[in-house]
Amino acid sequence: MKKCVLFLLICILPLSSFAQWSAQLGVNVIPVISKTLEVSSEFSTHPGYSLNFNAGYTFKTGFVGIPDYKVYDYISERKTSGAFLKAGGRLYLRSLTGRQRKTNFFLGAALIVSQYKQTALRRLTGPNFENTDNYVDVNSNGVTLCPAISMGFSSRLSENFSLDWGLQKAFVNRDSDLIGRKERNYQPGAGSGQSIIIGYLQGILTLKYKLK
Repeated sequence: MKKCVLFLLICILPLSSFAQWSAQLGVNVIPVISKTLEVSSEFSTHPGYSLNFNAGYTFKTGFVGIPDYKVYDYISERKTSGAFLKAGGRLYLRSLTGRQRKTNFFLGAALIVSQYKQTALRRLTGPNFENTDNYVDVNSNGVTLCPAISMGFSSRLSENFSLDWGLQKAFVNRDSDLIGRKERNYQPGAGSGQSIIIGYLQGILTLKYKLK
């Protein structure tokens, strides 16, 4: 978590030193359901586009998504922790001409650096593949890099506050050290893989405060 905060400060301080940059800071509340804290920052010199830097941490979550298809994969007590960083940009399509809008549609792209540590219990089977009452501890940890796209709306609530809502879709290529089914592995910063057709999704609901 300290590394995430340090990275965010490194990104914020140089940008905020330029008077022409507008800076906003906020918290994405959707990941809270998966025990994830995500702090977002946004910097712009034009209402039609911006740079975005997010950082956060997932705290031993067992969240697998909404809905949970509950496909049995011999795994129980799966917990995921880890820090993540996101760096990317957005286009606000209705403001590309330079006109500020009260409500705007955005498209975004980012790279996610996701550190993960997973633990679980794997149920053992007998010689004829029948279930037993015996379990072994399994774990997985590492760092993965994945691209993501996002889309949604941003509404200006007042002079200093705005609200973003939408969806983020991440393209996670981690296959070799998953615990159980891929769809039931949560990835910090990328969200849940329970969306079988679409893949890793995470909601966006961010209240932002304008720093200057």
